[in-house]
Amino acid sequence: MRKLLQGGVLLLVMLLVGCAASPKVKAPTRAGGGGYAIAVLSDRGVTPELDPDRANQYNQVGAWMEQDLLRMLGKAGYQARLIGSRGEFSGADGEYLLSVRIVTYRSGSKAARIIVGFGAGATSLDTHYELYGAGPQPLLAEDHGVGSSIDWYQVVQKLNQQMVDAVSRKLAETGGRG
Repeated sequence: MRKLLQGGVLLLVMLLVGCAASPKVKAPTRAGGGGYAIAVLSDRGVTPELDPDRANQYNQVGAWMEQDLLRMLGKAGYQARLIGSRGEFSGADGEYLLSVRIVTYRSGSKAARIIVGFGAGATSLDTHYELYGAGPQPLLAEDHGVGSSIDWYQVVQKLNQQMVDAVSRKLAETGGRG
């Protein structure tokens, strides 16, 4: 009985450690102190070729993604704001533009995820993002995609976290020069 109890406790500890959130990369600080500002420009990927239902899905995912990205950037230590056009970005010292575009979104089937499992009915989201400083060339340009049997908002959160981590690593690497 004692070995069974010890095994159960060990299994519980392993599960808790295995499910712990991955470490997040914090925003670097500027040489003179203070933080960086990030202006987020979002393209929800809605094109005339999308039927109205798909366009609605893209808009729903895009709106949620924008707010979640602003929240994550703030939590990482950035002063983040959403802008409607590139003209709203000044490129002042310590300010960066993060341009994010939804390339493809597939909502999948929640019923298939629940009933079949093992990746059936998976949700997938592909994005392209670029980080700009004062210059015209991007400091960082990447394509990311996540496909999973988790709910759509968790796919968005995973992509947003990858984006915030990549931006933080790039700014730490360059010392905020750009």
